[in-house]
Amino acid sequence: MRRIPSLDGLRAVAISLVCLSHLSYLKDHPTHDFSSLGPLGVRIFFVISGMLITRLLLEEREHSGGVSLKGFYIRRTVRIFPAMWFYVAVMAALSAAGVIALHHHDILHALTYTINYFPERSWYLGHIWSLSVEEQFYLLWPLVLCFAPPRWGIRAALVAICLAPLLRLGMLFVSTQTPYFEWFPTTCDSIAMGCLLSLLPPDGRWKRLAARIAAARWFIVVPTLVFVVNLLRRHAEGRLMVSEKNRLAFMFLDTVGTIMMNGGIALTILHVTNYPRDIFGRILNAPPVVWLGKISYSLYLWQMPFLNHDASSWITRTPVNLVASVCAACFSYYLIENPLQRLRKRLGWGGERRSKAADPLAAVATEAVS
Repeated sequence: MRRIPSLDGLRAVAISLVCLSHLSYLKDHPTHDFSSLGPLGVRIFFVISGMLITRLLLEEREHSGGVSLKGFYIRRTVRIFPAMWFYVAVMAALSAAGVIALHHHDILHALTYTINYFPERSWYLGHIWSLSVEEQFYLLWPLVLCFAPPRWGIRAALVAICLAPLLRLGMLFVSTQTPYFEWFPTTCDSIAMGCLLSLLPPDGRWKRLAARIAAARWFIVVPTLVFVVNLLRRHAEGRLMVSEKNRLAFMFLDTVGTIMMNGGIALTILHVTNYPRDIFGRILNAPPVVWLGKISYSLYLWQMPFLNHDASSWITRTPVNLVASVCAACFSYYLIENPLQRLRKRLGWGGERRSKAADPLAAVATEAVS
């Protein structure tokens, strides 16, 4: 198997959390109970991305003795850019026609993947902040694995996991209003946790410990704890916006709690890839769930215009907005993403290699991220 559907299932969970979060803000759904799920969905995407990209780079290094930066960047460009550029082009056209309103320099920051450093942006392009974080990761991380041995990659990942929470603490002392959680240096710990999952040697002490936890009968406690800590962190963040007296509780949940969430997501990835036939695996491997995971990137792009809490059009009303989001995502996936991926593979752009590894995490990497 070159693709493990369990990971597509996790992507489906992640995009569902994002959509449910945005849906809870709509005027015909006047509840904010699900607003904390959006950041958790993005966090799941980040951990998966770090794990897969690292596994792909390690495989290439094992097969060829090195990492082709040119091939990697070509694969990433064809995979990510066209669908996003098409979305931005449509939003720009709608803005020029007066249908929607974009902020000054929105398009420039979106196309250059720097929008995560500019909080004054429109709803329609605001979600590209997470794609900007991932693109900055794609730009930097291959250099580490290209010019340094894997053990240095482990150290770099550990530094990111430890340093990012400290940077967030420092920003908290500066201002509670600063959108520090969208900057790459303060957000990369989620991605780094996924990188660490792939970098740890299979026979090492920490990987064996992670495998034992993933195999435990009480494993359900792990994803449950992730959801609970995420909810507590969001609650503490809301209280912090109201009163500075709650700073200490939020600081604790934003450091220790975030590490727990990232680690729990990594362990969940390990569990569902190693045990795809248990109850979690069967749910994640169900064809509708796998399909939703496959279109998750396009759906992440296109759900924003239809789940806009400031809009009052008929197309933003539930359930029409959900149907419209999926239809737009299908258009992007089947007419832009897939054809360009097939063309790239047919032309040999990026030097795609087939995985021969027995490790489930290794087997999934080539197809899932190339």
